[in-house]
Amino acid sequence: MATAALADEARTAAELERVRNAPLELRRFVEALPKGGDLHNHLSGATYAESFIAWGAADGLCINATTFGLVPPPCDAPALVPAAKALTDSTLYGHALDKMSMRQFIPGPESGHDHFFRTFGAFGAASGPHIADMLKEVVARFASENVDYVETTLGLDRGAASQLGRQLPPGLSFAEMRDTLLRGGGIATIVANAKKTLDDAEAKLGALKCAAPEQERCSVVRYIAEVHRTNPREPVFAEMVAAFEIAAADARVVGVNPVAPEDAYISMHDFEEQMRMFAFLRPLYPGVALTTHAGELVAGLVPPEGLRFHIHDSIAVAGAQRIGHGVDIMRETAADETLRAMAAKPIAVEVCLTSNDVILGVRGKDHPMRIYVARGVPVVLASDDPGVSRRDLTTEFQRAVEEQGATYRELKQFARNSVQWSFLQGPSLWSDRAYSAFAAPCANDAPGPAPSPACRALLQQSPKAAMQWRLERRLREFESGF
Repeated sequence: MATAALADEARTAAELERVRNAPLELRRFVEALPKGGDLHNHLSGATYAESFIAWGAADGLCINATTFGLVPPPCDAPALVPAAKALTDSTLYGHALDKMSMRQFIPGPESGHDHFFRTFGAFGAASGPHIADMLKEVVARFASENVDYVETTLGLDRGAASQLGRQLPPGLSFAEMRDTLLRGGGIATIVANAKKTLDDAEAKLGALKCAAPEQERCSVVRYIAEVHRTNPREPVFAEMVAAFEIAAADARVVGVNPVAPEDAYISMHDFEEQMRMFAFLRPLYPGVALTTHAGELVAGLVPPEGLRFHIHDSIAVAGAQRIGHGVDIMRETAADETLRAMAAKPIAVEVCLTSNDVILGVRGKDHPMRIYVARGVPVVLASDDPGVSRRDLTTEFQRAVEEQGATYRELKQFARNSVQWSFLQGPSLWSDRAYSAFAAPCANDAPGPAPSPACRALLQQSPKAAMQWRLERRLREFESGF
């Protein structure tokens, strides 16, 4: 059995080499490849603009005919027209699509960075009321490209936490702020509302039959609560408290993540204090994981000193268990130390090749992906905001081959890494980081529909091991086709 599996893997690797320089055939190959999970995507940014326009029309929203963003009614002010008009006016529709995504974007007076981040304001009026619809769309799309697991990031507090933070007196310590927030009762309401938001959203997934892990062709979903790092001191701390409280109360929420442009004024100016906030809160919520956007920066976007420590401090101070982007690693003062720490602990890096190209202009040899691989840091490929960028996770795997020279064995490693370093609960199926042998309960098993009793017990108690077993079955099936 093992010999046959190795032969299948070798034939699959040979097929990748055959199509490596044939983009259309390569796309078909990587689309069919079981990819494990997407650990870094934003729910609204993963949704395509066509959906926002349709929802805006159904909800009676308006489109600003000058800026082409969606805004609340009434639509009787100058330059405002009903969003429904876009459904019959192809010119208006096209302009709105371009405004709400990177579709047809050409850099000029507006940079890719600025256009990308402005899209969220353009479709924000339609995204808030449609979390369930966004989730249904995104999960169905991921499943169609053979993604088994998704960790999607969203604002589960719906903006309420930052409002609580603005009511805090200035100058309080972290402990005083947290005590005040928890005594007031507002956080408990936010937690209850977040649970209802997810309950309502997952009810829509039932129609896709994607809510249960045993569904073989559906993506299993977990959630990461976002914190807006561009908020001032008290509001951002309140968002952190709310995010940790939500995750502690609801097992579906597996982590916390600071989001928004890392180069914004507050993101840069308050970075070190925000890392100390995480350092204060994490021991109080030991079951909640932390992944941080860090190093989503490039020379010229910020002063040189702003490139020197964000990844390091996200790990050493905040205690991040994964790093999102990590693009400026080789500009950091302690780059070698940080890379060694990431390889040793280990701490995975979520590599978003398309996003880094679109926002930062970093691609090909300028991207540090090969450095992470060479230094033994677990790499996972991620889509970030595929709706905005008009791409998908398959694109990331294709770019890894075309621009980063990834081999089939590396693609397989990236897929396995995405489940191994996910925040799914439970012990791993694997006994080592090289994925050379299953853990003891499954050591004598081959992936299939009938695991041994001991192995079945592990799979039943560990969602992570069960997802890894599922991925191995799908990889065997994929490779046997060659």
